[in-house]
Amino acid sequence: LSNIEYAPQYETLATPNDYTDSGYHYALGLINAQNAWDFTTGSPDITIVISDQSADESHSELQNDVIYSAPGNTATSTHGTAVSIIAAGETNNDILQSHIGYNSTLAIYNMNYNSVLEASYAGYKVINMSWASGCQFNSYVQDVINTVYENGSFLVAAAGNGSTCGGAENLVYPASYDHVFSVTSIGPEDNHEKIIGNSASTHQHNAAVDISAPGYDVYVSPAPGWNIISSGTSYATPLVSGTVALMLSVNPCLSNENIEYILKSSSVFIDDINPAYAGLLG
Repeated sequence: LSNIEYAPQYETLATPNDYTDSGYHYALGLINAQNAWDFTTGSPDITIVISDQSADESHSELQNDVIYSAPGNTATSTHGTAVSIIAAGETNNDILQSHIGYNSTLAIYNMNYNSVLEASYAGYKVINMSWASGCQFNSYVQDVINTVYENGSFLVAAAGNGSTCGGAENLVYPASYDHVFSVTSIGPEDNHEKIIGNSASTHQHNAAVDISAPGYDVYVSPAPGWNIISSGTSYATPLVSGTVALMLSVNPCLSNENIEYILKSSSVFIDDINPAYAGLLG
């Protein structure tokens, strides 16, 4: 029997005790989070900036992850809390669910372009903007975005929720500025229509969109003890930001161009599943 050679047994190395990918928890399974975690579960040295309303640091999923919270931020914390947790809430703590950014840390900044610039000058390389500032291009804001991008910060923004700026095909800012990575929503079957067959049920789709991520009927926790099913590109966007943080934990020298190329080249092509929106889903 000593001459028997056994075949390899393949198994994932990272299965957190709060991981699930069924039902409304489909998002992490759809983006193959466990495959990413086999390479890295992230690093506290890589911090995701959440430019948003303030976040509730007392939430069980944030207590050990927030390293900075800007003074004078918006009193309402529910949106910022939900977004922050999706990006890099506590994982493997046997509470609620896992989160893509895993061991990454979080910095909560105010929801405006000055704060985005401030976060970039502070040295942060991933900035999540799950908000809209308007429906028209502004050259002065584009200059700010260019400065942040050239400074080495990767900007990820929500593309809009369908009715934003008057229609799902319309451009929404900051997502539609040059050098901002725009994220729209899909559901558990890679479907861009939340209700398959109903074209009025989509979030944004336009030429500025860079990628699609789970944003329909996802499980979120806007406050301690308040766990709900909700939809929005606000929730799709931090899944991408958390993924970028994992990439940077493997190679912190990745340029913004590298990050964009890797995200796009490793993503699934879904135009054939959503032919009515071909070329508009990233």
